[in-house]
Amino acid sequence: MRILKLALISFIFFFLLLTLISLLVPSQIRISKAINIAAKREAIMSLITDTSKWKEWHPMFQTPAQSSVEPVSANDSVIIKKTIGNSGTAVTNGWQIYNYPHSDSLTVQWYMDMHMKWYPWQKFGSLFYEATYGSMMQNGLTNIKGLAENK
Repeated sequence: MRILKLALISFIFFFLLLTLISLLVPSQIRISKAINIAAKREAIMSLITDTSKWKEWHPMFQTPAQSSVEPVSANDSVIIKKTIGNSGTAVTNGWQIYNYPHSDSLTVQWYMDMHMKWYPWQKFGSLFYEATYGSMMQNGLTNIKGLAENK
């Protein structure tokens, strides 16, 4: 009985300790990638704004769609869309196009904003999002570059 009581108290202590440590991890994560593309703004914008074209360049949409896309806002240089996965988790995707003077290309930045709850497993899991989503985003930007520069 004493061993069972010690195990229960130890489990509760370690859970509380992990929860307190996880409070130091931010609940909002932003992953951002950028690429220079030597193409017209309209070619890039058409690939990003038209979600039916996402299967041509977006790695997550090249297989049958696992999520839905909702537009949030758009103007001539910023597009923001929200993707909602099967689990109901919403991720804000934003693309911003920068035009620098004396440059022969446009810089396209893609960022993803993710919000986590206070759960320790979500917060610690978010530390690995860069490895998971970062390479997918870089592949998507490379695909956009190939499609936009060939138009």
